[in-house]
Order: sequence, then C-alpha cells, then structure tokens
Amino acid sequence: MPRIDLTPFGFTPTESLVYEVLLTGGPGTGYAVARGAGLARANAYSALEALVQKGAARADAGRPKRYRPEPPAALVARIANRHGEALDTLGAQLQGIAVPSSPSLVEIDSPRAALQLITHDVARAQESVELVAPSDAFPLLAPALRRALAAGAALHLGSVGPAALDFADVARVELADSAWPGTPLIAVVDGRSAVIAARQGPEVTGHWSTAPSFVAAARLARIALQRD
Repeated sequence: MPRIDLTPFGFTPTESLVYEVLLTGGPGTGYAVARGAGLARANAYSALEALVQKGAARADAGRPKRYRPEPPAALVARIANRHGEALDTLGAQLQGIAVPSSPSLVEIDSPRAALQLITHDVARAQESVELVAPSDAFPLLAPALRRALAAGAALHLGSVGPAALDFADVARVELADSAWPGTPLIAVVDGRSAVIAARQGPEVTGHWSTAPSFVAAARLARIALQRD
C-alpha cells in the first residue's frame, strides 16, 4: 500500500504509487517502473505521463524514455501554488456576490484544512502576518508568505522547532511542557482573521474566525508564546 497519498491534490492512487516508486527506486523506464510498482505496463506508462503533465515527474530525452521524480519540496510548492491560485479565483468570485458581513467561526479538523485556511488568508495579507507554527509548515506556507511580504505586510514568524526561510526571519519558540495542548498553530492576518489550533501527532484541531474577540485572543496567545 502506498505511503504517499497525493489523491487530495488531484492525483489518482496509481499516480501516487508510481511517484513513490520513482522516489524510492530512482529514475527509470516505464518498464522498470511497472515492475517496481507491480502494475501492467500500460497502466504504469499512463500514470507516468500523467505525473509529467501535473508537474510531479520529468521525462528525459532518448529512447526508451526515462522518468525521474520532481523533488518532494518542489512538488509541495507546486501543489501549494496551484491550490492558492484556485482559492484566489474562488475568492474573487465570492467577492462579487454582495452578502452581509458578520463574524464567522469555522472548525478545523485536519492538517489540510488548517493549511488551506492559513494559506488563503496569508496570501492576501496587506498589513501583517503573525504566525507560530511547527517547523514543517513553513515550506508549505512559504509561497503565501513571500506574496504577503511582497505586498508590504510585516511578518512576525515563530517556529516550534528549527525553521528557516530565505526571505524572512523565523524565531525559535520554546514551549513549557503544559503551555499548549500539543504543538501550537496560531495565525493572525491583518488583524481581521485568525487561527487558533493545535497539532497532536498527525491530527490538527482548532478554529478559524473573523470575530474580533477571537482575533484578539489569537494575537495575545501568539505574543505570549513568541515574546517578540
């Protein structure tokens, strides 16, 4: 059973399996990949060509073709950018529909939901982004953070664990044993929306809201943890 699941991002289970085989087995021909994945050759070739079209693999020149995987960090950045563009389009469409504004509260029940909500807000930041997150979240959020910085937003970033960005400083956050129920995930964007969540193992739970009191609480929690 594949350890890598790309299906939430528009890939098929077979494409997920073939991408994993490319990562673990190295570049190879369609025949070699088919053997490594335990697939019929036609299915392997179809998955390989789909991975190339979706930016998850490359085909070298020559006969027979040899396929190589896109590096994981590059693939994650590509997926994050693609989803960000889709959210931009949806946001523009929704803004064209006049509805009464009111504070909202959305429950977060998965790492993907947390990432999408934070990415959506951060990419549109104009004034400030305050963020405390696990270190492995920063590569995923980097494209949105870079966009916010380019728009003139001030970045106040803290990481629970070592993290580095080539365009902004990330302060190290040291936690007391009982400081938070799990690893904190806090984001405040432009003082208008916020996420308060926690990661425990592979699970992320919490809330996103535009309620002023919720945003204020998130800001105070971020300051208390980060102590800038």
